[in-house]
Amino acid sequence: MAAELQSARQVVGERVRERREAAGLTQAELAQRVYVSRQTVNNWETGKTLIDVQSLALVADELGTSASELLGEHGTSAVRAEAESRHELVRLLFRAALTYAVFFVSTMAYIYATRLLDASTATGRGLLYLASFLRLLACFWNGACDARVTRFMREHDLADATRLWAFLEGRDPADALPDDFLYRTFLPMWRFWVSLAAVVLLLLLCLPALVA
Repeated sequence: MAAELQSARQVVGERVRERREAAGLTQAELAQRVYVSRQTVNNWETGKTLIDVQSLALVADELGTSASELLGEHGTSAVRAEAESRHELVRLLFRAALTYAVFFVSTMAYIYATRLLDASTATGRGLLYLASFLRLLACFWNGACDARVTRFMREHDLADATRLWAFLEGRDPADALPDDFLYRTFLPMWRFWVSLAAVVLLLLLCLPALVA
């Protein structure tokens, strides 16, 4: 699907370039008229990114054409593929977040079983085994989710978490991104936050032994 998406981006980009040149506009001039950067227009025309819905109507108007003619069949397929890719990314991130939740809940259950229940009873042993199994499952599941997210980023040329989140929101990373905590602090330091989460998971894994 990634190859088909890239092909569609290139076809749409070629349409934009041809109509821009026919209108006698430079990339910088078109960019100024549709309120994006020149690099964004270049990304459209070279097939690096697909023209976003917000800019589509403005570009079509400036180039004297319609959105449907500008997109064509390939463009429609590309828009659909972009939406499917974003849905896939949402599912991957949700599954990754779910692994942390499962690990946390199962660790709390393990502590409860070892501290407050009699491990010699059937209930105590059952809860202990179930919590241990769920913690182990969550660890493997988290590793699998991380590998799939990494592969997704590589397939879609998303070098870091900032680009990944911009893709998820339908933004062009070449444009100026919002000056908020998410883009200014959290995403650029995503490796630190992932490392911190790993330390927390390790502490939770060792906590039952520490409190025993």
